[in-house]
Amino acid sequence: MVDSLLVKIREFHQQAEFVPQLETSLKVLEIANSSKYDTGIAKAHFFAADALVNIGLFKEGFKHLKSIESTEYYNENVLMQTEIHWVRGRTYLKLGLPQQAIREFYLQLACTKHLENKMHQKRTNLNTYANLITAFDQLEQLDSMQKYCQFQLEYLSDFDKKEEKYMYLGLYNALGDLYTRKRDFGKAEYYLNQSLELIEKFNISIFYNTYTFLGNLEEKKLKPEKALYYYEKGLANAKDVGNREEIRNDYKFLADYCRTYKLGENKAKEYELAFVLLNDSLEDENRKIIDVVLNQVLNEKDKESEAKVSKSVRISIFTLLLLLVAISFFVWRSKHNRKVLLQKEDALQETETVNRELTEQIGENKFNNLIELAKSNNPEFLTLFTELYPQFIEALKSRDSNLRSTELEFCAMAFLNFSTKNIAEYTFVTIRAVQVRKNRLRKKFDIPSDADFNNWMRNQISPYQLAKGDDKLRHDDREIIKY
Repeated sequence: MVDSLLVKIREFHQQAEFVPQLETSLKVLEIANSSKYDTGIAKAHFFAADALVNIGLFKEGFKHLKSIESTEYYNENVLMQTEIHWVRGRTYLKLGLPQQAIREFYLQLACTKHLENKMHQKRTNLNTYANLITAFDQLEQLDSMQKYCQFQLEYLSDFDKKEEKYMYLGLYNALGDLYTRKRDFGKAEYYLNQSLELIEKFNISIFYNTYTFLGNLEEKKLKPEKALYYYEKGLANAKDVGNREEIRNDYKFLADYCRTYKLGENKAKEYELAFVLLNDSLEDENRKIIDVVLNQVLNEKDKESEAKVSKSVRISIFTLLLLLVAISFFVWRSKHNRKVLLQKEDALQETETVNRELTEQIGENKFNNLIELAKSNNPEFLTLFTELYPQFIEALKSRDSNLRSTELEFCAMAFLNFSTKNIAEYTFVTIRAVQVRKNRLRKKFDIPSDADFNNWMRNQISPYQLAKGDDKLRHDDREIIKY
């Protein structure tokens, strides 16, 4: 049943009947999911994505494309991989994102190399080259357009002109447009005449693009009246084949064109009025189509939600079991963390005691200012530190009179018991850089490798020297640096 419905979907796809294509695709998807038919699931997602993209619901289309990648059919079928890149590329073109489209088309070409049927490979490449021409056209990269037009010409030599008349027509039109924009009017006329010959020889019914490009050529040649003749012939063909979107766009273009070249205000108004009426009608139709499609999508999501409800009961039971295991783990972890916390608190208490002694000796305000200057890497830090701890600076300089100010600042921060991590953060360097500097100073001052660097710095001033500081400076025991 699924396979017969997929044949029907392909017919809808070929006839551009996107709403029934989507409706049938979602129906097939439901059947294929219930029977776990992997091929049906992949193809139903693909046709649903294609329909949604053509209707303009790009986000929903991308979701279906993503779902295909989780199927075995996708992983094993190169043709499906190429088609997904093709749909994604066309979607990006519709969204006006040519760079992303080009990336998808290049990926499609890479996949196509692995197709076993060489003629199928060439046909796929032809379509990809056509899409790349469109993408480079959006970017106005004419040389790249020409490159892929040439590729198409070479590949088309293996196909019958009558069989691939629309591919030939598209290529001749693209070359005519390309050489018009390059202002090589001779070549442009040659290829557009090739298009006209194809149209007449094979009785091609859809040819409004050819007349649009002929109009563009005459406009570039500064012949606006002749260009208008071709534009109006293109409009007439669009009406004959019933392409209402093309008709609407032509009305708007011709209204602006007639005003630009002063070819008749009354004619411009007629085209403008026709555009407004048709545009309103099309927008109303598009809204209705989108409403139908959205209802289909929402119904599908409702069914998915119902299926998820039955799953939720099993998930809840499993979650409860996991919760019991987790509680047992956290009880054990809590006891372990309590032990570690006590160890950290002992270490923190020692640090706070050191800083409390320092702040009691030099006063709350200046000490706090000193810490803030250190944290902000302020150049005034060393000045204030020298004022508060001149004995320490003198002690270091007595060991090496050539110490640089950056080395004195580093030693001062160690004296204040800043950690390696803090020094790195406040001086905007890496922890590794701080460790290297410590090692250099150890060598310079002959600090034993087993000696704590910060303790060694503080020991350069005796308790008696610290006591000689201004005893009016006081501090609150709560203001302790937290490292």
